[in-house]
Amino acid sequence: MGLYQMINLFFLYSFLGYLLECVVLSFENRRPVMDRGFGHGPFCVIYGVGALGAYILLSPMVGRPVELYTASMAMATTMELFTANIMIRLFGAFWWDYSRKPFNYRGIICLESSLAWGFLGLFFFYFLDARVRQAVVRIPGHVGSVLAVGLTVFYLADFIVCVRARLGGAEDEEPVIGRLKVF
Repeated sequence: MGLYQMINLFFLYSFLGYLLECVVLSFENRRPVMDRGFGHGPFCVIYGVGALGAYILLSPMVGRPVELYTASMAMATTMELFTANIMIRLFGAFWWDYSRKPFNYRGIICLESSLAWGFLGLFFFYFLDARVRQAVVRIPGHVGSVLAVGLTVFYLADFIVCVRARLGGAEDEEPVIGRLKVF
């Protein structure tokens, strides 16, 4: 898989993660939840990072589902903990809140989500990844390269605008506080 295909794979997984977050949170809150990413676009890049990282690190365990489940659970929970700590240091907040769930640590991670991450890892390896890779490979070369560059430019610009806004650097943009857990 080439660089442009990897970028498109990353953004497709980031988009699928965004959809998953919206569906799960809409179900849990019994009302539509549409604003789940860091930026304005429909991407949760932690899922893109997680999907590519899982493929690289956990592929050798595909034939051993119990080990794959455990490793998926541990990897995703560690990513949540790491990401939340970075966000707390940078912004004084993170974008989710497990404080009302049993067996949670500072609202950052919880047993329920950790168990779910393990199942998501199994779903990823045994069903989703091959289909998503096939979809990305089917994008014609020129279209794929333009798409990859366009998504990257859009996300980087959006990321810069959002970081500036959350750090107080953009006066014309209102801060997004509703989805933050302030620490």
